[in-house]
Amino acid sequence: MADYQASYSGFQRVAPRVNHSDRVSDWLDTWLEGSAPDSVLLEQHGLQTQHFYAVVVYRSLRSSATLPAQCTTYLQQEAARRRLSGPVLTYRDGVVLFYPIEDPQQTQRLKRLTEEMRERLSARFVDSEMCCGVGRPAQGMDDLRQSFREAYDAVTLCAEMNTSARSTFFGDFSLYQLLLSLKNPAELNRFCTTWLADLVTYDAQQHSDLLVTLRVYFDNNGNTARTAAQLNIHRNTLAYRLNRIAEITRLDLDDADVRLNLQLALKARQVLASQPIQ
Repeated sequence: MADYQASYSGFQRVAPRVNHSDRVSDWLDTWLEGSAPDSVLLEQHGLQTQHFYAVVVYRSLRSSATLPAQCTTYLQQEAARRRLSGPVLTYRDGVVLFYPIEDPQQTQRLKRLTEEMRERLSARFVDSEMCCGVGRPAQGMDDLRQSFREAYDAVTLCAEMNTSARSTFFGDFSLYQLLLSLKNPAELNRFCTTWLADLVTYDAQQHSDLLVTLRVYFDNNGNTARTAAQLNIHRNTLAYRLNRIAEITRLDLDDADVRLNLQLALKARQVLASQPIQ
């Protein structure tokens, strides 16, 4: 994982704001440096330390002086519309959402809703190229500090890899960092070719979307109803596409090892797209 202090300096380069935003930044800065926030202050912001939260950081790749405050107001409205009780705070060049989690072992709803809100922000602020980073669920302010670091590292990597079209979650961040650390990108390319070449060729020749279908299918943990809804296709069409993927690749998509390798190849392909082989 990237060194936190190096990442955190990205926030510090932005000129401090005044009034409410400045006060929010002050206590967040103090907390991130290791101090325990005052319980009255946490209560004022609606943070209940006995509950689980996942820290979510939204940041624009083309931020302006007024955009964070505008985003905060809009994101507060979106969170309220979805009945999310966690605070939404302007912080430096981004907006932080403390997303309340009922069951920390069930994160599919977290992934779905944070991405929906990122899409809404991108549609509302069309020139912003909005990125989103999500930390793992945590309880208590000490563990939430780590969730914040994961979220900010994830949104930073999102910007570096030009993946603003999607959110980056703590698990993706760790995997991308691992893939980026490999000394021989040619091996990554060979791995992608082994697992995805047939699908890449088919999509290019038939102008189809089998690679996208496979990625969304994995993103939704194999849930066909959610996958079909996200792709805006009928479930029968999804079933046909998945069958075609199996036929073209000559692979069993029910095999756990096959699914793991296909998912890794899709992630590696994204890394290669942002880091071309020299």
